[in-house]
Amino acid sequence: MPDIHPRTLPDVRLLGFANRTSVDKATKWIDTHSTTLVSEQVSVEFAAGRVLAKHFVAPADAPPKDIAVTNGYALRSIETIGAGSYNPLLFCTQEDHRALKPSSTVLVSSGTPMPQGADAIASFDLARAGTDTVELIGPVTRGAGVSHQGDEAREGTLVVGNSRPLRPSDLGLLSSFDLTEVSVVRRPRVRLILTGCKSSPNRELGDANGPMLHALLARDGAELEVTTYAPPEQSAIAELIARPEADVVLVCGLTGTGPDDVAPLALDAVGTLSIHGVAMQPGGSIGMGSVNGVPVILIPGSSWHCLCAYDLFAGRLIRRLGGRSPQLPYRIRHVTVGRKIVSSIGNVEFCQVRLVSGEAIPLGSAGSGGLVSASRAEGFVLIPAPLEGYAPGASVAVYMYDEVDDMEGKCT
Repeated sequence: MPDIHPRTLPDVRLLGFANRTSVDKATKWIDTHSTTLVSEQVSVEFAAGRVLAKHFVAPADAPPKDIAVTNGYALRSIETIGAGSYNPLLFCTQEDHRALKPSSTVLVSSGTPMPQGADAIASFDLARAGTDTVELIGPVTRGAGVSHQGDEAREGTLVVGNSRPLRPSDLGLLSSFDLTEVSVVRRPRVRLILTGCKSSPNRELGDANGPMLHALLARDGAELEVTTYAPPEQSAIAELIARPEADVVLVCGLTGTGPDDVAPLALDAVGTLSIHGVAMQPGGSIGMGSVNGVPVILIPGSSWHCLCAYDLFAGRLIRRLGGRSPQLPYRIRHVTVGRKIVSSIGNVEFCQVRLVSGEAIPLGSAGSGGLVSASRAEGFVLIPAPLEGYAPGASVAVYMYDEVDDMEGKCT
């Protein structure tokens, strides 16, 4: 059994939360306890979804020289003036690709360097090839079919940032500079402790949180160390929390004010429970603390509460550790409210919405709902604590569930 520490926060079971920490203060706690992890080298081939340890700047011009981007005949565009089907211009073909002679052309393939002196490519539909000549039946503009040196990037310019996951196109770009390995931020190792599902009067509830959290952790770039189903006992949960080697410990369930909600006591016994209860709905029974320097997040077991608490806090922690933008990874649409959104003062509240004719329509009142509502919703609105909601016609930001944003964050 790990060492027992003195209690840091009061036991709220059967009493309720006398005070709740503001969302802003809880967010600051997350940011203070989430320094970006160290880097590691990985093959470019397997770097998709990883985050660069530092910005990648072009080590050379891209492309490094003028290249053809289409198949055809390289030539001087000025020599094609006046060419037409009734006035074909004759060009000599040459094999030497190094320097183009006057009134000559060179057959080139896409991706190959342009001959010296050539500044355009005539496509095959403009050319009638002979044995050693080409008749041009139309003019060609300067730069047609050519990508000039540095068109895509100049040496020393930023080409890939270090706060978003690498895309397949990024891997191609990195490889085009002859890179075989890149330095990326190590994935956060997460220990997920599921405390089990409470039963309903009619049936034992299935585990909705495990699959949901697995998907959320994968989305945020975590490496799942282990998933453990713990018995609802303080000593058992405390022992799992205190085990070494994880970068983050997530405990799901038993965080509230009921007699069996022992997860905060378990953390308090082996580490420090810094925050328990945040002014948000749903998810207000979330807890935060640490053990031996490792951040521990206690997430409510009710699935809708679990989703909201994870997204706003646990996900932010993991994204910061992994070098990603800490902001909510959803694209924002700014729309008007079509039907009044009702909220209570004092809590930041989630309200699930659908978009109908470009307007946000709430699915129930703010803070209410569940996974069925979340499945039907297209996104959610975050209502600040001082507001009572939004009247019809008000402008709101909707975080879109199906439009995950891997760019640098724009959300708050």
